[in-house]
Amino acid sequence: MEWKKYSVEDNTLSITGILATFLFFASFYFQSWLVFLTAVTILIFIFANSLYLKYVGEHLHFENTLERNKFFPEEKGEWELTFANKGFPIMKGNLRIYFDDIVIPIDGNGEKRSNQFELNIPFSLNYNQIRTLKIPFKTRKRGVAKIRRMEWHIPHFFGLGETVLEYKSLIVKEALIYPLPITVKNTRTFLSARPGESYVSHSLYEDYLLPAGTRNYVYSDSFNRINWKASARMQTLQTKIFDRVADVGWHLSLNIADNHAVTPKLEQLLSSVTELAYFCAKHNIPYSLCINMRFAGAIPFYYIPAGSGKEQLQKVLEALAIVDQHPSILPYEKMLSFYHHHLTPQPYFIHGGRQSPRSEELINFIQKNGATILEINLDGSDAALMLRQAPVNKGVGT
Repeated sequence: MEWKKYSVEDNTLSITGILATFLFFASFYFQSWLVFLTAVTILIFIFANSLYLKYVGEHLHFENTLERNKFFPEEKGEWELTFANKGFPIMKGNLRIYFDDIVIPIDGNGEKRSNQFELNIPFSLNYNQIRTLKIPFKTRKRGVAKIRRMEWHIPHFFGLGETVLEYKSLIVKEALIYPLPITVKNTRTFLSARPGESYVSHSLYEDYLLPAGTRNYVYSDSFNRINWKASARMQTLQTKIFDRVADVGWHLSLNIADNHAVTPKLEQLLSSVTELAYFCAKHNIPYSLCINMRFAGAIPFYYIPAGSGKEQLQKVLEALAIVDQHPSILPYEKMLSFYHHHLTPQPYFIHGGRQSPRSEELINFIQKNGATILEINLDGSDAALMLRQAPVNKGVGT
């Protein structure tokens, strides 16, 4: 069975069974057909009730298919739960569904319990019937909302108790709510600060190995940039055009801890990183992400390798959405050390979150190795990128 079954019975039912048994034998003594029929009727109902509760749910199937829908806060969505019954019909059942309070039920019937909502829905299912139940909701804040538990409460024939079918497996239906971006100042300042290999819209540097085309010659153009073949074909002087390039690879390094707890500015920090991710996607800037949440694998923290475009943006938004308020945190110093020794460095290292003296030393060492260090400065409801000053010349253990 997919369902764990247990019963909650009223003591009155047992007393009724004992009384019916007593009346059954008493009817022979009093030779009363009325007493006999009453006792037999009650015993038949009790037997039928026991038989029904014994086998109900044995051929009840829930289509637990993986479903992860993506949203932003204040959007509407729904879960679809499909059931198929090949066994005894479920009559006057009540389906109870428990899910995270990151989303709220639209119909207003949910009851808040701690960090979850409990939704009670009258739901019956006949023999050989397939029904789909839709649960509409509205997203409330960033995070991952899951259906944590599902129970089907089936009342007894006499109303003296109930049988509960609890779904045993993990329900793989989720609502992933992305963080909303906030304004981050000074992002354009570091877009084309030095030459490199990434193509950008505006930069002082050009890739002279791969011409991008030609244009009409102007007097300010250098003579050695004239394309003579194109000039002969166009019967006018043509100047070579080269793509603008810059060294713009970014690495976003987040410390979500504050001493032994999660930083109280977690949402603001994640929203600022969301804005930086959108900025990188718009300007085709390759970027990677590290978050000091423990993660099983060769890399002991949450890491997204460098990439660009919409696919990279989706990976980063999903990573930011799954950060919860009670994660298993890896010390930030260990993450920085692992990044320096094992991961591909980027020209720009962007730090967000709290720093300790040891993490400052490690960031100084990364800066001495050629990276430009930027810091996310949270100010009110906005944020800004600030350039870190040159490191102090002192020894750093590695």
